[in-house]
Amino acid sequence: MTGQTEAVRWPEDFEVAGIRATLLGDGDSAVFPALYGNPATMQQIGDVLDRPATMRAFAAARRQMRADPPVARYWCLDAGADVRGLLSLVPDTNGRTAETGLLLPPALQARGVATAVLGHLRDAVLGTGALDALWTRHRAGHAAAAGLMRRLGFEAQAPADGWQRWRLHRNAWCRLVGHAAAD
Repeated sequence: MTGQTEAVRWPEDFEVAGIRATLLGDGDSAVFPALYGNPATMQQIGDVLDRPATMRAFAAARRQMRADPPVARYWCLDAGADVRGLLSLVPDTNGRTAETGLLLPPALQARGVATAVLGHLRDAVLGTGALDALWTRHRAGHAAAAGLMRRLGFEAQAPADGWQRWRLHRNAWCRLVGHAAAD
């Protein structure tokens, strides 16, 4: 992916709605088993992973972030008292679109955290013009995720293979936030 992701202006650490988002580091390995290994967290997301699988996923995320240039960004979301979530941004091979994802433990769900954090990332990456669109997906039938995507201005795409996909083009985002549309 060298060359395709150089144009991405990667957001750094940020704080929004009382949640501190910090770039995933080598010392954050416990967040992957805590989230991906938790049946309550994974209920609407996918299969629960065993510890070795979560550690492989963590190692892969760190490799993506250490690549030169980086091919993905992951942020730990800290709400205090050892309650942490995970936010991701992974550009597609074209370098102009990217998938974003969010994984929150039950303690951070239904509190506006997802809206605030994804809204901040959406504005940060689409506002620079570095990406033409963001997309995401969730299990079909996940009503809370569907509501979140609608609140953030994403448009539903055709479901496929049990996944509901959503997309937000930069021009639609510009209209949503009152900016002049991109060329």
